[in-house]
Amino acid sequence: MPHGSSQTLELFESVGLLNRALRQLAHVGELDQKTGFAGISILGYVYRQEPARATDIAHWHGIGPAAMSRQVADLEAQGLLRRTPCTLDARVQLISLTAEGRAEVESSRQRRTDLFADLLADWDEDEISQATSTVNRIQQVLRAGIEKMHGKTTPAATVAPKGQV
Repeated sequence: MPHGSSQTLELFESVGLLNRALRQLAHVGELDQKTGFAGISILGYVYRQEPARATDIAHWHGIGPAAMSRQVADLEAQGLLRRTPCTLDARVQLISLTAEGRAEVESSRQRRTDLFADLLADWDEDEISQATSTVNRIQQVLRAGIEKMHGKTTPAATVAPKGQV
């Protein structure tokens, strides 16, 4: 069903403002972690998709393979990631978290979750559930549209089940 351009523009602007607020929120407490925002994002992808190929991580983040290779090398040098050869394709290296990398992601996720919970303290469970459903639906539609435009498949991010960090 077609939507008015003003409604679509308002949603676009609201999502953009939400993105900006989430980026600012993600930087809160960053100095307390070993890894910066970009590194945590990469570690988070590997956490959800482990093991992962560098090309898949690059595609998800919208950056080129060379830039991702440098990021992965830096995270590997910090002891947060490890690369292992793929048994099915010798040209491919699979990227996994080390114990230290997993701890870094879990610490970051817990810190952000606690901060988010504090900010949403006035919301009840239904409001949080409805917001989660709406945001997930928007994210899935946008990801599907991007894939259609580029002819590539990148699964939409999934939310960790309740009780998991």
